[in-house]
Amino acid sequence: MIILCIDNDPEDIDFFCDAVKEVDRSIICLSATGGQGALDLLASIQDVNELPAYIFLDINMPVMNGKETLEQIRKNDRYHSVQIVMLSTGLNPKHSGEYKQLGANHFMAKANSFRDLCEKLKTIF
Repeated sequence: MIILCIDNDPEDIDFFCDAVKEVDRSIICLSATGGQGALDLLASIQDVNELPAYIFLDINMPVMNGKETLEQIRKNDRYHSVQIVMLSTGLNPKHSGEYKQLGANHFMAKANSFRDLCEKLKTIF
């Protein structure tokens, strides 16, 4: 399985990908440090079988935030089967409904510890 982590903080990406490897070493963790970088990465994948099964998308990013990135991803039918998990330090129930309408499949609060993140990932995978 291939997944994509989109976050503006490289340390958060490393933390996330380390937890993914702890949960399942067979998962390939791609990353992008922003919305536009993620869109460019997705567009560069020629074989649809190599698209990520899951995208973990940080809501709070500068330049192109998570909502804008989600909208751009969902505009392209090529990515309709990709599960999108919205990540945030705090999820506002009002925003959760909006993201759901825009095509988000899951929501996950950012973990405070490595073990907590591993447990959250196990529930998704």
